[in-house]
Amino acid sequence: MFAKERVTPTMRVLPVIATLSLAALALAAVGALGGCGSGSTGGTLPSNGDDGGNPGQLPGGNDNFPPTGNSYVDARRCPACHQTQNPQTDGFMSGTVDPIAGSFGQGVKLYGPNLTPDPTTGIGNWDDQQITNAIMNGIDAQGERLCPQMQHFPDMQPDELSSILGYLHSLTPVVHQSATSSCPPLKP
Repeated sequence: MFAKERVTPTMRVLPVIATLSLAALALAAVGALGGCGSGSTGGTLPSNGDDGGNPGQLPGGNDNFPPTGNSYVDARRCPACHQTQNPQTDGFMSGTVDPIAGSFGQGVKLYGPNLTPDPTTGIGNWDDQQITNAIMNGIDAQGERLCPQMQHFPDMQPDELSSILGYLHSLTPVVHQSATSSCPPLKP
């Protein structure tokens, strides 16, 4: 016969404590990223002008992008460089006012540009291919290399890219001109 294992009250409580501890850690992580979060939970693309007023299409997607667009943006830590500590006031992904903190090398001063669809100070005049080229290859809309400190993601999967493009299109346009970054010798 099999011996019966004796279960003590402590043995019953340990899994509950472990679960609560993990939940507390997850909440702490979310709280720590609160000022950096993208602030979106999904949305619809704006009209692209040639579709009779219907929302624009993304490559491989449909009119509504999944709520993963902001999750991908957060996972890639884009808000850490592309928005202020007060995005509810200043606008999500509207660029930075102060230089990005860090030691990037002699003469390097980086400012996160405005990624909202504002046509004058953001990426509102960029098409999806230009945004894709910046994200994946580090090349801006004028064909110039971005500062090498701007991480780019050549291995990004199409569904992630589509979701991020949808998220960027869904942002409220914010008029905010970030200072120009300097990253010698590329951009003195």
